[in-house]
Amino acid sequence: MNKTAYVYVNERSVSPSLICPICLDILQEPHTHIQCDSAFCRSCLLQLSEPYCPICRWTWNDSVPLQYNLHLPKANRLIRNMLDDLLVRCTRCHTVRRRGQFEHDCELHSASLMSRIGNVRRVTQEQLRNLRMICSSLLLVLCLILIYYYRNSIFEQAIDRHDVFKKPTGYNIDRVLFEKIYYLIIKTIEYPITILIVNICLWFNVSWFGDRLTSKTNSGLLKNFFEVLIIVNLIIYTIYH
Repeated sequence: MNKTAYVYVNERSVSPSLICPICLDILQEPHTHIQCDSAFCRSCLLQLSEPYCPICRWTWNDSVPLQYNLHLPKANRLIRNMLDDLLVRCTRCHTVRRRGQFEHDCELHSASLMSRIGNVRRVTQEQLRNLRMICSSLLLVLCLILIYYYRNSIFEQAIDRHDVFKKPTGYNIDRVLFEKIYYLIIKTIEYPITILIVNICLWFNVSWFGDRLTSKTNSGLLKNFFEVLIIVNLIIYTIYH
């Protein structure tokens, strides 16, 4: 875990032996110089450009590899235990833990955070499905309203154009059938808009709030019921009118 994810509690009381002489911060991944027994952060050692110790200024000769500072041993167990016992506070949840246990706790916190992100994604997908359902319902209502108000210009012009291509002699069965279909469609469209909108609103409310008010099974049954009710009402109105 990156040290920026936590802050130290009572940092001023930390022993000077736990401070890196290079960055003047508390040691991270401490390594010890063999000659002077000084401890440094590994990241600070990697940034050294000169092959000598910044404390004792000891320079190794040609018999020692130039990258000697990269292979220094880890600090002794006493220093590492003292570092692990330092109290740190998480910058996210402000929980106080020992530094040696902080990484494990933050993994659990990250898992909890990922779980919450997954829940947000599921909610977002559900809202997206509901939005598509709303748009479909509004589009259906809009189409019915447009057909209702433009029914004369659509169907009557079609009948007039049909007559142009038919011979004036004989019994025009096509015209009779077309007029019957036209009459059926007109009666269906002239179904009271108020009742139609009420039925659609009931169906929409069940689809949107049904799972919150009752079980998914009952919600699905109510949704199917209102769908069938709308269709049956349209058919009955068409037959009796």
